[in-house]
Amino acid sequence: MLMKKPKHRSFDYEPRFYDPAKDEVEKKKNRLSFRSSRMRKKGKSNVFLIALILLVLYFMINYGGF
Repeated sequence: MLMKKPKHRSFDYEPRFYDPAKDEVEKKKNRLSFRSSRMRKKGKSNVFLIALILLVLYFMINYGGF
């Protein structure tokens, strides 16, 4: 009771160059580019995986003694 309780620090921050319309456009652009890059990567990895599996099966059949 003899000491003062510390107060939390507060601040008022206002961005200087904020444009809500531009912010919405940037969010949509980032979301669309993320989807397209994710789809491209997914397709490439599937082709590589299938080619690898076929290559392993080829060597197993020809040189494995099946």
